[in-house]
Amino acid sequence: MTESNLHFSQFGISEIVDRLTRGSMSLHDYVGEMQNWTESTNENFKAFVHYRRDIIDLQVERLNDLKNTGAQLPSLYGVPIAIKDNIDTEDYPTELGFAGAVGRTPRMDAYLVHKLRAAGALIWAKSATTEFAYLQPCETLNPRVPGHTPGGSSSGSAAAVASGMVPVSIGTQTNGSVIRPASFCGVYGYKPSRGLIFVGGVLNGSPSLDQIGLFARSVSDLASVAEVMIGGHENAAGSTIYPMALKSVSDMQPPLQPKLMFAKTPMWDQMDPRSQTAFLALIEELKDCMVDMPLPESVGNAVGWLRTVMDAEMSVNLQPLIEGGSATPSAPTLELIERGEAITATEYLKASKRLAGASAGFAEYFDYFDAIVTPATLGPAPEGFASTGNPVMSSIWTFAGLPCISLPLLQTEDGLPIGIQLVGALNNDGRLLRTARWLETRLN
Repeated sequence: MTESNLHFSQFGISEIVDRLTRGSMSLHDYVGEMQNWTESTNENFKAFVHYRRDIIDLQVERLNDLKNTGAQLPSLYGVPIAIKDNIDTEDYPTELGFAGAVGRTPRMDAYLVHKLRAAGALIWAKSATTEFAYLQPCETLNPRVPGHTPGGSSSGSAAAVASGMVPVSIGTQTNGSVIRPASFCGVYGYKPSRGLIFVGGVLNGSPSLDQIGLFARSVSDLASVAEVMIGGHENAAGSTIYPMALKSVSDMQPPLQPKLMFAKTPMWDQMDPRSQTAFLALIEELKDCMVDMPLPESVGNAVGWLRTVMDAEMSVNLQPLIEGGSATPSAPTLELIERGEAITATEYLKASKRLAGASAGFAEYFDYFDAIVTPATLGPAPEGFASTGNPVMSSIWTFAGLPCISLPLLQTEDGLPIGIQLVGALNNDGRLLRTARWLETRLN
């Protein structure tokens, strides 16, 4: 592998692991440089709420001990990864973005964190989240677009990657909390098919909808980390989830040029005109492999069904945390609970019934197309910090549980990043990532 001239904060996973295992870069030196970078950068963007050198240094000692045994080194050896602050870690506090949970320190890691450590990753820091991973903005700033929101609720995770403090970070999505901040901060964001990554040890907000997601600076890095976390558990239906070879599949050339379907969705008219212009140009650019097809207007019903399920479940699950806390939650959280309490059992059950079969409504599309292409957000990151932006461009796909990836390949005329969202067939994440990497190459 040829040594690159990238700044160390821009190294991808393959370069980090290759240099560390070959010995052309020492783990001690790399970590020290990254620590210095983090400490000088985080004060500007406030992506991390918990970060400590001594916690990282202890992990480095363990990895050095492993290398000294002569054992084969794991796939993420020495890779710094930030964990959203609604995911339990045994060494860092997990405070859920809520002032009433300050000092909350779990006794053990979430299962996904345990798997990352076993793969050799360094749990670098806890990234900021909005309160209870909902709507109240946190202090995180957007490294790519100063003065504009970084999105939510995984704002800290997206900003940490965009600023180079970590190559990869972990977030969660209940509506649009991975895809939206990835688009706003100009990084790659991936939400796997629902149920592929076990959510044990993650804030129990809306268990029917909560999903794990990732941020990185390449499709390859997303695949490398996701395949470590996927599998080894049973899903809600009792089926065993097995590991997936996402990295090797995503690195393959498609056997044929992918066929893409562009879907404006029923929300197209709500979009920022600058984004509409960029996507109309994309349709023209890809006219040899992409067709513009409308979705049935009825798919827009998924937005309301998602909100019904989310409001009802979060209302029930957050109340014990609020009652046991020492602070009053924000107005958006209190309004959520009020809405949830007003939902009838009949309304909730009807929406939940739709949830179970939502993915089947899209299955036929993937008999003809490798992916559905659609905007990741209504537009570029809104100016100011009063809101984290509208998640509606994710709602249909999150409700259906389909895998999604946001590619930072478009921008407005004044340079604001716009994410291209690719949606894939349920549990066919490798095909989606392979198609995403092909599109990345094609557009670059």
